Amino acid sequence: MGKYTFSQRTKSRSIVPLLAALWAAVVALYLFLAATYERSVVVFGADLSPFEVLRNEAIDYASAVAVAGPGVFGLVAPVLLALAPLAIRKYRRGALLIAGALTLGVCLLWPLSIGVLYMPTALLLLFTGARMNAGSAHAI
Repeated sequence: MGKYTFSQRTKSRSIVPLLAALWAAVVALYLFLAATYERSVVVFGADLSPFEVLRNEAIDYASAVAVAGPGVFGLVAPVLLALAPLAIRKYRRGALLIAGALTLGVCLLWPLSIGVLYMPTALLLLFTGARMNAGSAHAI
């Protein structure tokens, strides 16, 4: 059995915040493009039985942008929050903790169907900020 180690090149100081931002970007892209909403219209008639009503139901699937309009571009906010600490070197630990807390707040304010998808981003940011040394600007 050999001992496997990562080379110094792969031990990036900002890999965990980048993974958090990547997760948030994938979630935002999924919510923008995927058909996540179901809209149904039931066609009623004068002499239709319940079985015929179920057969005559028209189901339409739409993305979040198609249903809510351009206001859903706020879904990109967690991506920006996850990337913001990477621009700060001197106070990176504080920036990670603040970004993680704000992302967690976004997760709790949004409906559970959307907010829970961004929870890994918030947890990764908080975990990274908590694991850093207080005097060091290096992340895991």
